[in-house]
Amino acid sequence: MILVLTVTIPIFVVILAGYISAKRGIMGKESIKAFTSFVFYFCLPLLLFRNLANAPVAEQLRGDYVLAYLLAGLVSFAVGYAVARWIFKCSAAEQAVQGLAVSFGHTVFMTIPIGFALYGEASVLPIALLVTIEMAFIVPLAIVLLEIQSGERSSLLAVAGTAFRAVFFNPIVPSILLGLAAAMLEVKIPTILNGLVNLVQGATVPCALFAIGASLAGLSFSERMGETGFMAAGKLLLYPFLVFVFMSGFPDIPVEWRNIAIIAAATPLGVSVYLVASTYDTYVNQASASTLVSMLFAVVTLSILVALFSPVG
Repeated sequence: MILVLTVTIPIFVVILAGYISAKRGIMGKESIKAFTSFVFYFCLPLLLFRNLANAPVAEQLRGDYVLAYLLAGLVSFAVGYAVARWIFKCSAAEQAVQGLAVSFGHTVFMTIPIGFALYGEASVLPIALLVTIEMAFIVPLAIVLLEIQSGERSSLLAVAGTAFRAVFFNPIVPSILLGLAAAMLEVKIPTILNGLVNLVQGATVPCALFAIGASLAGLSFSERMGETGFMAAGKLLLYPFLVFVFMSGFPDIPVEWRNIAIIAAATPLGVSVYLVASTYDTYVNQASASTLVSMLFAVVTLSILVALFSPVG
């Protein structure tokens, strides 16, 4: 319960502060964009690279963990896609957005502070693997489906190129891959880089959370609350349940890693879902509403998980 009060609640307080600042006009759109870019393109890549490069990757890299989380993500995506098609009678493009909504969340911005609070630097590698899975498989899957439905790029090569850019033009994935490579090759990190990371790491998490809140201020609720509710529930409840089920099929996975994966799956919808929907002008209102709803209910669900997974003693 102490961790709930000292970690989970402060996370949402900082998010709320960002939301209020943007709503009141203290931060304009350009300020929010600059703030988010600073965190996403500079702070987080540096932090992930340095911490991974110093981690015992060769001894701890686990294929069973990666496979379990990937399977859970794909099944969650498929369930969201199927419900959109058979229950809500959505278009093919809307089905892709709903699939993404229930299988992609704030794995970077919210799992890192919670993971650090629960398990310290030992949480860096498992979180980085989860981020890589979502960014390299889940997001490209949705983009490929949306590209196919858009009809603007009929070429298979063009669709593949779009998916490739979505992965590798994102600074997070290359920084993780470079960090893993540096660790496995036992590359010594320059002192100046360590000093730079030490300088920015204290600002990374609060700035990231504040940016989340500010970006939420531009979103709105939708009238189609059945679909909105399903996407929020699917992300907060279905996805973590599937992660638990698939992780349980591999008993050798450390309990701490399993817990981190469940927390990551239980984070609210990522704002990137809304951005993808906006880019393809598909399901924008529903993506907006479900992002807000999932953020509100995550205050409760994530607090419960943190209380359950808090180390004893």
